[in-house]
Amino acid sequence: MSTESESSDGTTGTVECQVCRTDVPAGEYCGLCGDHLTEHRDKGAKWLRVRAYSASPGEHLLTPNIVSTLFPHLSTSSRLPFLTGLGLIFAALIATTMLRLPAALITVAALGLPLLFLIYLQESDVYRDVPTSTLVVTAGLGIGLGVGWVLLTGAMVAQAYDVGLGMGIAGSRILRDGLGVPIGGLLLMLVPAVFVRLIRPGPREALDGFAIGALGALMFTAAAQMTRLAPQFAGGMVARARPMDGLFVEAGIRGVAVPLTAAAVGGLIGTALWFTRPPNKKNQHRNYVRGALALFALAVMAMYAGLGLVDVARFDQSVQLVLHLVVTVLAVLALRVGLHLALLHEAHDEILSDEPLLCSHCGHVVPDMAFCVACGAATRASSRSSRQARRDTRPVRTDAGPAPAEEQQ
Repeated sequence: MSTESESSDGTTGTVECQVCRTDVPAGEYCGLCGDHLTEHRDKGAKWLRVRAYSASPGEHLLTPNIVSTLFPHLSTSSRLPFLTGLGLIFAALIATTMLRLPAALITVAALGLPLLFLIYLQESDVYRDVPTSTLVVTAGLGIGLGVGWVLLTGAMVAQAYDVGLGMGIAGSRILRDGLGVPIGGLLLMLVPAVFVRLIRPGPREALDGFAIGALGALMFTAAAQMTRLAPQFAGGMVARARPMDGLFVEAGIRGVAVPLTAAAVGGLIGTALWFTRPPNKKNQHRNYVRGALALFALAVMAMYAGLGLVDVARFDQSVQLVLHLVVTVLAVLALRVGLHLALLHEAHDEILSDEPLLCSHCGHVVPDMAFCVACGAATRASSRSSRQARRDTRPVRTDAGPAPAEEQQ
């Protein structure tokens, strides 16, 4: 079945979707529900569509692409600079570790990903779609809670940080420091998203909620790490006495595992809070997707809280790093599946199947529907301002046939 099939009058032909049982424009994907219109070997659940990630056409849902997961608003052509940015952060972590620069290592670990995420908000037009005051409140609340939480719990975990990673805390302090502090921090990092959702009602889109939830969690984590590790700045610029393996573990946990896990948990909760069902399905399984998103977030939080016990027990440093990274991979995968589900099943813009729209992902001119009929990308995977700009300047069909004979003479 071709996406270019047309009827005799030049309009796109239609076909019945086997999932939503609706006549839709012919193409590779249904413009209403996003499912495949062509035959595929994939016989999995139609509501999941594992062969095509909603925010990035051509990618399998389980493809480990961290850029299309953390920055879902971006078009395919805009993702290379952010992949480069992630690579630069990783290279800076390695360089500061190899040079034994703990202060620089802490700074890169705490601020690297949050700063890149702020650039993403600018590049993806989230600043236009979400009021600036909302983003400022989210970031400010996250920073304030992060600093306050560390000041409140600093006495509890001071001994653990004084003796370094892997040395452990004995006896009765394990449950308090190993579970109480991590769980309290995880709950507090979600407060900015919940607070904004309560005080700023209005139009909601899942990816806006993701951006707000991830921003609040990243700001909380950055502030908490900078505050808690600030005493290490007094130890001098170069720490020649510190073992290299300890610095590598700190770089991996503080610079990779902690911020990525925080972004995943905050993004999942934000997506769940901003998710809305279409009007025609408002009362059909309305809480299934939101419940799945919350369940994913709770599962990641439980695993992360369990790592608190690992951190305060006498486990080898390499084991700590591996466990943290495993939880991070699972958290990012849960975020990817959660965003995919939300984009597949959330409310969509007004359907104007007779109007053309340029797809920002594949570049095809397709009917203005919830999903691109050519690549399957969700229309709401792009920002509201981008969608509005493309609707204000819709493509116009031009006929390039041969000139009349009288004009050729």
